Amino acid sequence: MGIRKGRELASAASGLTDREFRVLVWYWFATETSEEAVMRTGSAIAKELGMSADALSRAVKVLKQARLLVEAGGLGRTTFYRCTPYLAFIGTGLAHREAVKDWNPPETKVREPRNRRRGKKGEA
Repeated sequence: MGIRKGRELASAASGLTDREFRVLVWYWFATETSEEAVMRTGSAIAKELGMSADALSRAVKVLKQARLLVEAGGLGRTTFYRCTPYLAFIGTGLAHREAVKDWNPPETKVREPRNRRRGKKGEA
């Protein structure tokens, strides 16, 4: 995906919250090979990131809808994810082309950025 796309995701224009971006970066660096899932439970990841399991679940849902995280297996009720091969891929160029041919490119604009300022009462 490259540095330019990574900067687009880091920018406020992407619509990702700081928490969602932090979760994405965690999965990005935890995806050691392109085809394998990150074999960690959500509660373990949430604890490492210093957030609740519910907050992690909400962030993963957003990232999954944007195709930045993909399901890569599961065990019982636990679903494992990995970063899209467009972001995290280890291998040759030919292997990369094979890895991404079945996936749509991820969105770099997840939602409209939120207006963080709150107006005073009476302002419209």
